[in-house]
Amino acid sequence: MKIGIVGPDNAGKTSVFQCITGLTEAQMGGKNAHLGVVRVPDERLDVLSAMYQPKKTTPAEVTFVDLGQNASQAERLSSLTGALADAEALAVVCGAFMEDRPRDSLESYLLDLALADLSLVENRLEHIAKDVQRGKKEARADEPLMQRLQEILGDGRRVADLELAAEETKALRGYQFVTGKPTVVIANVAEKDLGNGVAQSIAGAAGEHGLPSCEMCCPLELEVSQLQPEDRKVFMADYGMSASARDRFIRAAYEMTDLISFFTVGADEVRAWSIPRGTPAPVAAGKIHSDIQQGFIRAEVVAYEDLAAAGSLAECRSQGTVRLEGKTYQIQDGDVIDFRFSV
Repeated sequence: MKIGIVGPDNAGKTSVFQCITGLTEAQMGGKNAHLGVVRVPDERLDVLSAMYQPKKTTPAEVTFVDLGQNASQAERLSSLTGALADAEALAVVCGAFMEDRPRDSLESYLLDLALADLSLVENRLEHIAKDVQRGKKEARADEPLMQRLQEILGDGRRVADLELAAEETKALRGYQFVTGKPTVVIANVAEKDLGNGVAQSIAGAAGEHGLPSCEMCCPLELEVSQLQPEDRKVFMADYGMSASARDRFIRAAYEMTDLISFFTVGADEVRAWSIPRGTPAPVAAGKIHSDIQQGFIRAEVVAYEDLAAAGSLAECRSQGTVRLEGKTYQIQDGDVIDFRFSV
């Protein structure tokens, strides 16, 4: 999964990027776009690793993109259809400490995103008109949909707000509209503003657009990330933190993109794999290797909860909790799978 970190000027986007990825300014190397890969925290993977003692444990990963500070606002918005076109989701950072009211800054930026998409729609409508003039009547196929998008985006609403038929959803995939991507708002607050209602105000504005939000205090989070594990637990307990903002955010990102995880286990490697909910077993197998998808025969599946309770796959077999599933089976979150295939 790839998530683009965006937001108004001086909202603290790069600070949030550093909090999430753990990268320092020196490691980021300049003011251009930054990429950082973060391992997805999953206690289930830890349990399976302890059970199998593999040579290698590989968690699922999320890639974060920060556009950097050397671009103008217009250039950054333009890049949303370029550098961030392949991002599955967006994180909009809103600085609670900004000179303008944070709520107003968020509203203004969300409008800018809608206008960026509106520009794409209007360009498409112009091309349709030119194609029709050239006698390409089939070009009108997309026109009604583009006109609907033009209307909602002109009102400052999101592409995601539009109810689409299956064929319309398919038609829009090539456009990569930024307001069609799952989006979460990060309220970037100073330590003195924790719990004083500032983040709640930002959350309220996000909620009016149907967007989830989470609170992050970058200086505090950076301090937490630099502590040893035991000291970190004590520090977080003192601040009433059950989990770091980074971990909470990554979980929220999984939920908003409707991703789930399945696991493969063995002496060589225990690994978590991320897939969209509802993925058929052969397609999930292709995540591992295309040969497994092409030669898929069946999947031997056990739920993580059953394996963790039983303590071994052999015990699961004796208890009858191991299942054989075919091509139509949709992978469930937490499935531990051994794919059978023939090349």
